[in-house]
Amino acid sequence: MGETNVLERIFYGLEKPTDLALALLQEITENFSENRKIGKGGFGEVYKGMLQNCIVVVKRIIVSEHTVDDRFFDCEVKNLMKVSHLNVVRFLGFCSNTHREAIQFPGSADFVFVQKRERLLCFEYINNGSLDKHITDELRGLEWSVRYEIIKGILHGLRYLHMEINIIHMDLKPSNIMLDNDMVPKITDFGLSRLAKITHTSGTRFITHGYCAPEYENCGKMSKKVDMYSLGVIIIELVTGRKGDPNKTNVETQVEQFTNAFTTFTMPASN
Repeated sequence: MGETNVLERIFYGLEKPTDLALALLQEITENFSENRKIGKGGFGEVYKGMLQNCIVVVKRIIVSEHTVDDRFFDCEVKNLMKVSHLNVVRFLGFCSNTHREAIQFPGSADFVFVQKRERLLCFEYINNGSLDKHITDELRGLEWSVRYEIIKGILHGLRYLHMEINIIHMDLKPSNIMLDNDMVPKITDFGLSRLAKITHTSGTRFITHGYCAPEYENCGKMSKKVDMYSLGVIIIELVTGRKGDPNKTNVETQVEQFTNAFTTFTMPASN
């Protein structure tokens, strides 16, 4: 109960995100039951966590000898610890647990000890789904005024990441933008995020095709323009109401315009 109270206090902003016990995350997800699973991707599975007075999301990262790399997990946690913005999904805590279990060989009396590793992240629960579920044709899709506000919110969140905490998201796409009940967009999934001072990487295999800038896809070159390219694709999809593989040439011609507008973009005065 004490651990649950700590997580609720973090949820309500009374404490800062912190290390969470594996037992707590198992308890609130019914030991990661299928009934609590609400999503699955290349990096892991997502579960709904039920507390007494609130709902959270627990992302269970897939861990194996081929996929686990604590450098990436540590980097994601460090970046998430810095983030606090209306248009970014709120981070509540993490769990990095390693323990040993005894497993018996089938048909044998012998046991072998294996190392079990759990890497988990906890976030606020956004119950209106991700942006990709809402991009449809103009007749069945969102009103233009709503789309405009979504674009504006994404811009605010991305400007905050770039200009205030110097982070490149590196995987901006509609499925990584959640919408709350008021259709306020919130950027999520910082598994590939990097500090802006890093300018090159050797692999791009995790980047989603269609949203990846050519200079990164072809050469591994990183900059804030990688996010701006992804933003350009998202804006085109929101304006047209259609998902699809965009013409890279058309997107590239707009990146500079988006970048120029982005650097001067400010919140309007409240009424």
